[in-house]
Amino acid sequence: MPKDFAARGPTRPQKRAPTKRKKKAAPSRVLFHGPSFSSGAIVGGAIVVLAAYAPELLDAEITQATDAAAQVESTQPVVEFEFPKLLRESEVIADPTAYEVPQPEEKTAALFYTIQAASFRNGADAETLRADLLLNDLPAQIDTRLVSDKVWFRVTVGPFPRKVEADRAMTRLREMRLIPIWLNDHNG
Repeated sequence: MPKDFAARGPTRPQKRAPTKRKKKAAPSRVLFHGPSFSSGAIVGGAIVVLAAYAPELLDAEITQATDAAAQVESTQPVVEFEFPKLLRESEVIADPTAYEVPQPEEKTAALFYTIQAASFRNGADAETLRADLLLNDLPAQIDTRLVSDKVWFRVTVGPFPRKVEADRAMTRLREMRLIPIWLNDHNG
């Protein structure tokens, strides 16, 4: 817990019993210490010698190294790079067709998507389904086909110029609990 010393007031030193004091001899100060002086003189001398002669020693080693490198360079043949000269003298032919965007091919005839909604043997059933599809905003028609000497009435939806529209119609036919079938795409 912190103490509040400001609230205490002045403190008084406690009285001690008087003691007899003996006079102590004043400590003798040593003004000269031989080992410290001699080690300092040696270190200082070494620093002066290094500062005076180190640049000359380093410079001598550098000149020896450069002389050795110059001797090695004079013995090796000079290599001339040929690429810049070949580049200046040659002609670069670029193929700009690699960067062209290909144009879409024009279709000779548009594709149309047709879906068979159902197939009936009775024409009245086919007409009822066709009416339901028309009421649901789907373009429907009835095709009559002869299969194995029997007449079939096929209810088809379409044709649709885009596959997206045909997919939407296929979804709506499935929602009506029919089993639609894709018919072959044919030209309109």
